[in-house]
Amino acid sequence: MEILLKSYRGKIEDLYTFGSIAVVDKDGNLVYSAGDPKEVSFPRSSAKLIQAMVPLSLGAKEKFNLSHEEIAQICASHSGEDFHIKTVTGILKKIGLDESALKCGPHYPFKHEVELQMKINNEKPSDIHNNCSGKHSGMLAAAVLMKASTEDYYKPNHPVQQKIREMIELICDCKIPDDNISVDGCGVPVHSMPLYNFAFGMARMADYENLPQNLSSHAKVIIDSITACSEYTSGTDRIDHLLVKKYPGKLVVKSGANGYFGGLLPDKKYGIAIKVYDGISKTRDIVLVHLLKKLGVIAEADYEYFDNIADKSIKNHRGETAGEVVPRF
Repeated sequence: MEILLKSYRGKIEDLYTFGSIAVVDKDGNLVYSAGDPKEVSFPRSSAKLIQAMVPLSLGAKEKFNLSHEEIAQICASHSGEDFHIKTVTGILKKIGLDESALKCGPHYPFKHEVELQMKINNEKPSDIHNNCSGKHSGMLAAAVLMKASTEDYYKPNHPVQQKIREMIELICDCKIPDDNISVDGCGVPVHSMPLYNFAFGMARMADYENLPQNLSSHAKVIIDSITACSEYTSGTDRIDHLLVKKYPGKLVVKSGANGYFGGLLPDKKYGIAIKVYDGISKTRDIVLVHLLKKLGVIAEADYEYFDNIADKSIKNHRGETAGEVVPRF
């Protein structure tokens, strides 16, 4: 890892954000890196695009007549907005289940206004409010199609989770040792690997025509669904959605917890993986925006727009600027 960002308070260097970046093309060439692209890290929710390949490869789109919105939702870390909850409910209904089947655990929605209104109404969150409930509905769809138990679909030895592990290993061209598997925040297995391999997996998704085992159409529908319905994969005010909406067809990005960001550039057939080791979403987003500028994805005319979203200013409680965060890669 290396210093990706320096935070200044006044003219004094105050904080450092360490991390690593890998940008890989469809042939496995490392086209850009910072820090150590071979560092092993958990992609967390950035892996949801690959996890979603499993229900689609089992025929979920056709069997359950899944829409672009629903497929984008299966790839989501959603904000708990009304349309997110309705979409997850709809997926569960299509597969013959309801909210009680979800095993992701409850938390208040990411969207502050929704959380606040729930608290005003004295409404407690349930599993469907979990940002991963869309992903879990996709896993349940896979379990139904495999005629496997829906009670323990989240456990490592369940056939669905075994297929997800195989899919990640296949797409990312990376054998994952047992010791590299842990438990994600929503209770399902999470698979660590070198940043290079995850970025390569994203590049292979971008180059979907050349995926093995008849997976091309499934990767394409995931990319098309997120491109058309990116607010379903994140939320109406989230950076993932705002980037995809601004540059449809040029990028698909997916945030992950604890400082991870993954994505793909369909036109260049590049994959990207970012890990910042302070685990802070704000600094992760600043790194992503700066990287996309370097790669020529964000147009110069849009610099100010995205600098306001991934705000580099440091403010005090009076709203006055006290310093700034400066990229160093």
